Amino acid sequence: MAFTAKLGKVTIMSMCTCEVCQSVRVILDNIFKIFKTYGWILDSYIIDFYQDDLWSKLPNSWKNLFKNISIEEFGSWILNGCVGKQVWPLSLLALRQSIKISTIDRDPGNKTPFVCNGNQWNYSIFVNSTDNLLKSPENNLFCNHNNLFKKHIKVKKRYEIENFSEICAKCTYLSKCKCIVDTGAGMGHLARQLSYKYNLSVVCIEQTKELSDLAKKYDEEYLMTIKKHIPNFDCKPSYHLCAKIFEENNIFSDSSSNNDELIKSINKIFESTFEISSIENFGFGFIGLHPCGDLAVTLLKLYVKRPNIKFISIVGCCYMKLTTDKEKNSLGYPLSKYLNSMSNNYLSYAALEVACHAVENYCDKMRSGDYHNLKVHAYRSVLEMLLIKKGGLIMRHGRVTSVKVNEQMTFDRYCELATAKFDDNKKLFKSDYQCMEVEKFLDRWQDVVAFEALRMMLAPLVETAVLLDRFLFLSDHNLKPLIKAEFDPRRSPRNFVLISIK
Repeated sequence: MAFTAKLGKVTIMSMCTCEVCQSVRVILDNIFKIFKTYGWILDSYIIDFYQDDLWSKLPNSWKNLFKNISIEEFGSWILNGCVGKQVWPLSLLALRQSIKISTIDRDPGNKTPFVCNGNQWNYSIFVNSTDNLLKSPENNLFCNHNNLFKKHIKVKKRYEIENFSEICAKCTYLSKCKCIVDTGAGMGHLARQLSYKYNLSVVCIEQTKELSDLAKKYDEEYLMTIKKHIPNFDCKPSYHLCAKIFEENNIFSDSSSNNDELIKSINKIFESTFEISSIENFGFGFIGLHPCGDLAVTLLKLYVKRPNIKFISIVGCCYMKLTTDKEKNSLGYPLSKYLNSMSNNYLSYAALEVACHAVENYCDKMRSGDYHNLKVHAYRSVLEMLLIKKGGLIMRHGRVTSVKVNEQMTFDRYCELATAKFDDNKKLFKSDYQCMEVEKFLDRWQDVVAFEALRMMLAPLVETAVLLDRFLFLSDHNLKPLIKAEFDPRRSPRNFVLISIK
């Protein structure tokens, strides 16, 4: 359990000593030990494969293995599938096993979440059926007219919304509040589910006015359509507030923050629009379906700081946009006391970026033989080398046009499309890429695919480090967290939900 003490105006927190939190710290230790040896693979950019001769830096035993196995076999092996009788290097086998025991299970079917043992609320509600708790008259509307709520929503987003909205409804039940603030609400699709299916009072915060206005338009369209089927329908739509949530620096500062006025506005909206008296007592929950970069961190800091935020439920994304520069006042990573105490807690932009992708999708393409479009990594790597050779290091990591490579696309054609917007003095000539040296590099495209697969294999360690840092941050402040995979990673790569209820 975590204990608090006050020294003047500063609250000092001790680290939770429950079995789960202690195991989390051990996991983080193990992750950074792995990074000490193999972190360079994560920190490498695949476009530098040829320029920096990344293949030569791999252990010789690994390179010898890759000469004797197919792309299909390697993809299957990473996902613990069946492979041939090839003898695998012990170091590679040990790495795969270390990754398996040091990452949060990405399978949403796993019924065991990461949850601090000090939880005062019944977390089993998140792994058991609770239909009887969540049913309402409005629920029948969705059963009978479900297609009304699918308009304008892509299939992937629809899948995420249906799962996440139920989780948020469970949070309101456990926290005994029916008010939700949807941050980064976009066009309001999630809020409509919460408002109409679960009869919750929702305030949407969206910084982009065009999206906020579009959400209001869609609300009007939905209400008009619903009333054609149910004339007496009187469920209130969500309230759309175009506003910015500012970064929180010192979470225990008594001075006013830029978010004070925003919180006051939210309280007034719940009281006036939804007729909820004394919102300060009832409070509301903070939710975010893929809040980008530091926004997720800001929500966590606000949750810690403000008593009337009764719960938080977020699914993060865009880890590479986290602030990691220690010279800045507000850090997005690391947050927890434990990781801040570690000297080797650094995560690079490249590592955080690759952690946003699904290893399952990449390896599925490898093991199914549908991997020719992965040639784009080899094409881009050769192009990078040619651009530097022609224009010097000033051309390094320059922006080129994104091109989707298929089995029929030649490297010549790729170069033409990728550099189509270049000034004439920067464009490549056919003599630059129609040579034996380039052909030799292109013949090694499977090495590039294999190297990127190694990065993908390591990537779940990066996401685990970020999420467990947030887990410990909440635990540090006696706000018991839960982390669990809730989405199919193949459909939604960022599939973990972080929850805490006061």
